[in-house]
Amino acid sequence: MKHAQKRRTVLFLLILALLAGSLWYARPVGLDTLYPNLEPALMDVTLIRFNGHGHTDRSLRLTPEDPEFAPLLRRLEALRFRRSPTNLLLQAMPFLQDLLPAAVKTTGDGEIQHLIIGLAEDTGTDAWRHADLQFRIDRWSYRDFEHGVSLPLFSKDGKTAGQALAQELWDLSLDFSAKFESDS
Repeated sequence: MKHAQKRRTVLFLLILALLAGSLWYARPVGLDTLYPNLEPALMDVTLIRFNGHGHTDRSLRLTPEDPEFAPLLRRLEALRFRRSPTNLLLQAMPFLQDLLPAAVKTTGDGEIQHLIIGLAEDTGTDAWRHADLQFRIDRWSYRDFEHGVSLPLFSKDGKTAGQALAQELWDLSLDFSAKFESDS
């Protein structure tokens, strides 16, 4: 009888530890947790807006010398996301990502379907350290380069925040295009 009781206690403690670990992993985190010690020297932004006739792409490349770089980086660092504990399973077995069904979403008028924010840090070697944050219609994700997977992120007002940020970057990219054309 003592042996069975001991096994139940160990099983209970194991389940409790898994639950506590899952809750800790799913806590709200920012870029500093997703990409520790990242000091970007380059920010590449790609935006895609589909319409009935195709799509329009815009891009933006910022460096720390650009006055828009620091405020945008602070805004990205202020975003908070929750990670699903199942991300750990996808990191351990990246091939499972291919088995997940693709979500099909539609957008409303004026919404941006895809926002890709790439951050790069010059490590002083030939290899740059990269971070990748993506927003698709109403979902966020980030790229885990070490494991070769894109992992979902959840945010309280994810769609509202993502669409607002995407629209601001859309407008900023137009301003940059106009500035570039006038400088030419």
